Amino acid sequence: MASNNSTQQFSIEQGMKLEDSANKVEVLSAMALLEVEKNPSSQKEPFRLINEAIRTAKKISNNEYLAMAYNTKAIIFREFSTFSQAVDFHKRALKLAEKLPQQSEKINFLLDLGATYRVSLDFENAKSSFEEAQLLAHELQLPSFEIIACLNIGFLYTSLEIQEESLVYFEQAEQIATEHKIKDAYILSIIGKGIDYSLGSNPTLSKAKKYFVQAVTSSKKNGNKYFEGISRIFLGRVYLRMNKISDAYRQLSSSVKLLEKYKYKPVLKQEYKSLDDVMKFRNYYSQALSYLNSVKYYRGEISQSQYNAAVKEELELFGNPDQDELEQLRDALSELKNHYSFLDSINQLDEEEAVYLLKNYLDQQKKKVNTLESDRSYLKNLLIETEKAAKQKIQILEQKNQLQQALIDKQYWAAASLLLLIVSLVVVGGLQYKNATQRKRTNLELEARNERISEQNIEIRSTANQLEEALTSLQTQSKKTEESIHAGWRIQNAMLPTEKLFSDFFSAHFVMYQPRDIVSGDFYWVGQKDQCTIIAALDCTGHGIPGAFMSMMGNALMNQVVNIEGLTSPSEILAKIDKYISQTLHQEENVWSREGMDVAICSIAHDKKSLQYAGAKNPLLVVKENGEHQFYKGTNRHVGGNRMKNKQKTYKEHNITIEATDTFYIYSDGIQDQFGGKENKKYMRKQLIEDLCNWSNLPLEQQKENMVHKFDKWKNGSKQIDDILLIGFKC
Repeated sequence: MASNNSTQQFSIEQGMKLEDSANKVEVLSAMALLEVEKNPSSQKEPFRLINEAIRTAKKISNNEYLAMAYNTKAIIFREFSTFSQAVDFHKRALKLAEKLPQQSEKINFLLDLGATYRVSLDFENAKSSFEEAQLLAHELQLPSFEIIACLNIGFLYTSLEIQEESLVYFEQAEQIATEHKIKDAYILSIIGKGIDYSLGSNPTLSKAKKYFVQAVTSSKKNGNKYFEGISRIFLGRVYLRMNKISDAYRQLSSSVKLLEKYKYKPVLKQEYKSLDDVMKFRNYYSQALSYLNSVKYYRGEISQSQYNAAVKEELELFGNPDQDELEQLRDALSELKNHYSFLDSINQLDEEEAVYLLKNYLDQQKKKVNTLESDRSYLKNLLIETEKAAKQKIQILEQKNQLQQALIDKQYWAAASLLLLIVSLVVVGGLQYKNATQRKRTNLELEARNERISEQNIEIRSTANQLEEALTSLQTQSKKTEESIHAGWRIQNAMLPTEKLFSDFFSAHFVMYQPRDIVSGDFYWVGQKDQCTIIAALDCTGHGIPGAFMSMMGNALMNQVVNIEGLTSPSEILAKIDKYISQTLHQEENVWSREGMDVAICSIAHDKKSLQYAGAKNPLLVVKENGEHQFYKGTNRHVGGNRMKNKQKTYKEHNITIEATDTFYIYSDGIQDQFGGKENKKYMRKQLIEDLCNWSNLPLEQQKENMVHKFDKWKNGSKQIDDILLIGFKC
């Protein structure tokens, strides 16, 4: 043990003495992370190493390696649960990465920042970081990084038990991995689906099993023993929960054999490190071993002492992974073992022997009960006799005591009367003196207290007057603020399209528009240019006053781009508005400015019976006469928000042929994100689509009434969490 320590110390000192260079920064950064892994309780060596790496990078003026060192220091802070410092160093790394020609490093830093936010339970910022990494990877055509970002978002939704969203991202990762033939990422996306179905309040173990079997098959086919071992652990755990002990045993045995060579260091590409806090790649061998030893003990293959020794060895080697789940498993297996031992002993007898054995057992129990009843009766009689004898003795003693007490009482009362007379005289005199002194003292205290009360009353009246003046001032300010907000509401409502404008352009329509506050971040726009009718549903960042400011900007930009510049293509309109927002809010320089909007735009050429749609996050739903529907997803990026320097965002455009009976719906995410119902869950997109399809044959005004009624019932008195916008129209 001592020699190992000296070797370790020597190698660290060798690294510290390297010539100042990029290689030294890289070596020290790697050594710092290794020290954290080897000794998680000690912070001294990791920070000494990484601080020297940062000093070296600054000295040689190498921003690329300085950014890498900053990011490594952030990861070290995260490992020691110092999250605010971790986020600070991630952001320093990102700021330097903006100036680097290789933008792939920025993606790595964004993924690591997202992982830090996730570990600190800041899920909103984690999602934003992963989404930004996904967008950048897509623009730079780096599919591996795009997949990792999708997997991270998927696992984020898994931890929140929002299965509908997590599966979307796992399927997106699977699709990209299949398209680009990235085998490791494909297997991880399949494992992600399996984990998703195996967790939560209502796990679907049959589906989880299906995906883990698929992951095992794919890993085996590709010769990836590491991922095969991981997949077999998950499959074995599912079999245990399905009470298929033999199947679980086979999978866990295979997993231990496959993962044994990786037990101290997993073979995994560096780019997957942002997934480590959810996938726990370092712990899989110890997990497989723990589960296997538990199953072996249950099957009787090892004794209690052997099992305890194995558990002790696991803890010494690997720590305590997933201990709660393992303890539950071990308790359950122990209980099962006792139960099945009893059943095995019964099953070994034929029917006649079993009947005889049970009859014998019942006879023995009856004898025990009869014996207890007999003993109980004897004790009861003995108790009654004892009580009678005791009562007689008590009566005799009481008579003797009464005679003695009468004599004592006479002597006592004579002495007591004399003593009482003396004491009374002393007490009365003392009380009179004490009362006189007390009255004098009390009068003095009352006078002083009355003076203090008078002074306090003056102070209270003064304070009350000040509070009343402050309250009046606040009420005046509040009234002015409320009047200003109502004035903003009138201005905002005045800019919205009128009913007449809708009627001029559409054969039928409805608009469900319910701001969360007085003013709204959602708004809608209708106009016409070059024989094309343009309709848009826009959801600006925030709600209330901040959202209203963005909506005013959005309305002005729609007028500028369509009415003045003459654009009618939805994708071109979105790209132009994105550019204008970024310029107006200086988002090219300020990477942390996230203000923007989600948009759905349709451009309708009535004479050609065609509709063009493009969306920034917001979708288009087309419902046919028979209730069937087509769902068009928007491009997975906002209009505005973070913008890459000199990079123009693009938005996918769909061309749709219009049929007379088609009904079109565009909307923001307010309805589907609203919490309510019996279980206080989100309304969800699936339910919204089902409702609109079910009502598609009703008049559009009736559809609106149904939606408003169901939405209010769903909220059930809960607070509305976002602005609501839903538009239905026929061409």
